[in-house]
This record gives sequence, C-alpha cells and structure tokens, in this order.
Amino acid sequence: MKLVLPLRSFLLGLALLAFSVAGVMAQSSQTTTTQNPFGGSQPPATPAPAPKKARGTPALKAGQFANEGDAKSSCSEDAVVWVNIGTKVYHHAGASSYGTTKRGAYMCEKAAASAGFRAAKNENRK
Repeated sequence: MKLVLPLRSFLLGLALLAFSVAGVMAQSSQTTTTQNPFGGSQPPATPAPAPKKARGTPALKAGQFANEGDAKSSCSEDAVVWVNIGTKVYHHAGASSYGTTKRGAYMCEKAAASAGFRAAKNENRK
C-alpha cells in the first residue's frame, strides 16, 4: 500500500503535465485574428508577394530606363535610344527595332555610347 500511493500521485502529476503541454501547444498553433471595427473578426493580413520579373528581362543598370517617358525626362538635351542589351547595339526612334527587342532598355545616346553600345548599322537617324 505504501508503494501504490506514490505511484498514483506520480501518474496523476504526469497526466496533468501532459494536458498542460497539450493546451499550450494548441494555443500556439491557432492563428490570431484581429477585430474588425465594424464587428466580427478577420484573419491577419498577409504581405503581398513581390512581383515576379518577366523571364529574360534583365535588371536595369544606371542610366537605363524601363519606359520612354522616364528616359526623355532624364535626357533633356540628348536623343533617347533603345539599347539591345544582348548585342550591345542601340537603335534610334523610328527604327523598326526601337523598343521591340526582348532584352533592352531606353537610354540617352551619349550614355549608351560611353557604356560600350554602338549604333546599329544601316539605320538612318531620324
């Protein structure tokens, strides 16, 4: 009888410990909700994923612009050209390749020339 009482209290303590750990684990796994000022509750807002970069689109470097308007505002005294980043060739406005190649950007003509790009052959500047 002397052994049964300590064993029973030990098992009771172990059971209480297991239930308290299970309760803490259940509370931490639940998602928290925020109160809506108009009543009810809603799940917490998740941040929007970063926009994916189009495949084959290179990262723009200094002096390169994604759209023509930004380039024109930066190149107030210089002509805006379309640079083909893969071939290191630039095209003037009015050319068939101006703004149409897959890997390219708008740049000022002087900046494009100093960056190592060359003018397209057989293309008249307009």
